[in-house]
Amino acid sequence: MYSNKGAKMDNIEELSEIMCKMNEEKDLRQFLLEILTESELADLSKRWRIIKMLNSGYTQREIAKELNVSLCKVTRGAKILKNKNAIVKKYLG
Repeated sequence: MYSNKGAKMDNIEELSEIMCKMNEEKDLRQFLLEILTESELADLSKRWRIIKMLNSGYTQREIAKELNVSLCKVTRGAKILKNKNAIVKKYLG
């Protein structure tokens, strides 16, 4: 398992910079499709769906049941939305 926290954050910073340079939505979409596996894309998609459902008023138990995920995964999304400084809220629309 990848455990070097400093290198991980360096890579996240570099990836963030690259994504910020992309002026076209289609480029960012293609970048994600190229760099992430099908499983990673599915996980990312599900995590975003959880956050959107929580924001829409679904209960944690409703989401866990509908998406067939553990309450722990849903609770993580709920914690993000409770954080007053969460950037995610800016993009929920």
